[in-house]
Amino acid sequence: MKTYEINKEKSLVQEVLEPYQTYFESPVNRLSVIKGGLSSKSLDDLLRISGSTRFDMAKNLDLTEPTLRKHLSASKELSTSLSEHVLFLLELYDKGIDTFGSVDEFKSWLPQHNIGIDAKPNDLLDSITGIGIVMNELNRIDHGILA
Repeated sequence: MKTYEINKEKSLVQEVLEPYQTYFESPVNRLSVIKGGLSSKSLDDLLRISGSTRFDMAKNLDLTEPTLRKHLSASKELSTSLSEHVLFLLELYDKGIDTFGSVDEFKSWLPQHNIGIDAKPNDLLDSITGIGIVMNELNRIDHGILA
């Protein structure tokens, strides 16, 4: 990767994920923001960091694409359940980038079948439990436990 691309990626990661990192570090902070509702901007941030299409993101969040579009264009807080799902996905991307060293490496890992979880990580992102399974697998990779 060229220096320009690396700096561009670091800037994107900092811009998108940094505002949420205090929520990743403290369950109390996490619960507080979830109950208060994330801003609809968080959906745009998730789309930017994941590179997902609106259709794929809507599917992961159990929304229709038109409903996702409405959320993106509205400037109001998301529901508790949607806020929780979005926050967990943002945290997963933060962890994946930490584990793999770049957002591109993490995104290329997501659609690959993983022996440790006997699934493609991408296929598990539609539920909090599935995100937890993928997060646990990233922790296993961090500690060298690959099977």
